[in-house]
Amino acid sequence: MSVQRETESDNKSARRVAGTAVGTFSIIVLLAAVSYSVMVNVVDWVTVDVLTYPVNGVAPFVVISGAILTIPVLIPTVLLTAKLIE
Repeated sequence: MSVQRETESDNKSARRVAGTAVGTFSIIVLLAAVSYSVMVNVVDWVTVDVLTYPVNGVAPFVVISGAILTIPVLIPTVLLTAKLIE
């Protein structure tokens, strides 16, 4: 009987870990998406509208900025998930 209780608590623990990881990841991705869209609009406004650079010259910087934003998505997800699981 004690083996079955351990299995049930392990299943609940696994669901809690998965739920925490998914929830944390979703919130951080949402915040990163908002910040990325704001950054794209500001970069577009400053470089294309104000400084009159061509769009083709600015596009690689926007893509590179998006790639760099993956780092602040992954690191807080791992850290917050580990902290909430403890």
